[in-house]
Amino acid sequence: MAEFIRIWQEAVIQEIESHLLIAGDTVGDCASCRCLGIDYSKTSCPQCKTEFKYVTSRRIESHPGESFRIVKRLKEKRPDLIFVDYTDYKQLSGKLKGRSFLA
Repeated sequence: MAEFIRIWQEAVIQEIESHLLIAGDTVGDCASCRCLGIDYSKTSCPQCKTEFKYVTSRRIESHPGESFRIVKRLKEKRPDLIFVDYTDYKQLSGKLKGRSFLA
């Protein structure tokens, strides 16, 4: 039986952000254009047409005890997407925005 394990790997945050579906309880939003209310079955954003390759969930940050169930539920609905840790994503994207602001 397969289990979930966090694996760290190098990634370009802009690549992730430009193809990221941010999952809520029932629908998600596009990290690229901030379009709201996207059904998980959509493979691309209805507004900006970005293809989704990654998924994350805000609930993992607010409900860490449920993280396994959240990841499992999302992977059952969209096994093609790579799951990204929300805390890592927010921290790295915030750092990138700070650098561009100061440049």
